Amino acid sequence: MKNRAGWAVVIASALLCGAAPPAARPEPATDYAALFEQVWAQVDQNYYDPGFHGVDWKDAGRRYRAQLRAVRDDAAFNGLIERMLGELKSSHTSLAAPAKSGDQRRGIGARFEAVEGVQTAVDVSPLGPAWRRGLRPGDQLLVSPDTLPGALGSTAALTIRDCAGQQRALDVERVAMGWPAEHPGWRWTRVTPRSGLTIGYLRVDRFDDGAAELADQAMSELADTQALIVDLRRNSGGNTSALRLASYFMPPGEAPVLGLFARPYLQKLGHAPSAAEVRDGPKVVGAYTDAAVFEAVSKHGGAAVFHSDALGGKRYGGRVLVLIDGETASSGEGFAWALRLHSPARFIGRASAGELLSGERFKLGQGWTLTVPVHGLWGADGRDFADRAVQPDQAVAWTREDYCRGRDPDLEAAIANVLQGSTLAK
Repeated sequence: MKNRAGWAVVIASALLCGAAPPAARPEPATDYAALFEQVWAQVDQNYYDPGFHGVDWKDAGRRYRAQLRAVRDDAAFNGLIERMLGELKSSHTSLAAPAKSGDQRRGIGARFEAVEGVQTAVDVSPLGPAWRRGLRPGDQLLVSPDTLPGALGSTAALTIRDCAGQQRALDVERVAMGWPAEHPGWRWTRVTPRSGLTIGYLRVDRFDDGAAELADQAMSELADTQALIVDLRRNSGGNTSALRLASYFMPPGEAPVLGLFARPYLQKLGHAPSAAEVRDGPKVVGAYTDAAVFEAVSKHGGAAVFHSDALGGKRYGGRVLVLIDGETASSGEGFAWALRLHSPARFIGRASAGELLSGERFKLGQGWTLTVPVHGLWGADGRDFADRAVQPDQAVAWTREDYCRGRDPDLEAAIANVLQGSTLAK
């Protein structure tokens, strides 16, 4: 303790005397050429499709490598890689700059979409500065949405027309926030609109590790409902834990649903898997974590066919309606495709994102991270699910008034379907 106090006195004395603290070591300059080679090699070695979606990847490397001489900062490098990866025309291909990079562009904690031809706030996080500055769903954006992203902590200048028709200027700080904002992201409830009819509502924003246990808990509590609305809007994905929930709505028993195939298996096969090759592929049941999925594919030489669970007679017996939208992506779409092909579930809303592949993150030098799709996905009918959107059975278009009034036309349409169906059943 005496030594520690002595050092404190020495340090305090030095500061009082005006001694300058040790200079911070400057960050080493980014070696963009070396970083480029890492990006190109990771894609070359790990991209799931042996044919690279028809792209000559070696030629792409030569063409974009020649443009490196013009790269002077992280933003330019990120743009160069984004264009090269864009030639593959597949989801789950992206490069992320390190946290210290000046290219860390952020938003304002709000999401805008074209509604009735005008960019309109459709979701505003109550935790973000945009909400505190008065931005609300239904407010129209009168500046280009391209001006909203920027450096963390900087200010975005907005001009909006609110739901009352007033035009206002807002200065909103840019923040590090992502969508969806809810965690753990599962919630459920039930409502009885009339005697003898109980409707369950299950909201799922992610299918991550632990989702299988949440699915069992939710379905145990909702088992006696006559209809269930599964809300997958803004579901950003996850892993094959989606199959645990899907199993409650599919025919009883174990059955092949989804095949994940990596480059080694597809190269050996020499062609896209047929329905028979998917059905006869390496059977996997109950792999509901990221680690279990990658282990299953690796164990079987780059292939794994994930089956539904038997569930021991716990299959749900009521009507199922699924809400989807343009941000239902990845494993959320895998769940939707499983129900589309193996259940009578009805889909309401808008087409899903069309971003269904299995990606893996690779750490590169100096804090950069690359995401590459390492597995393609095929259905038990031999259908290639790669980035294929799920279309709704009943399309629902939202109006600005819906946002301004806080209405939910998707949910209203689902409830109307249930009420109409129960009336016809009588």
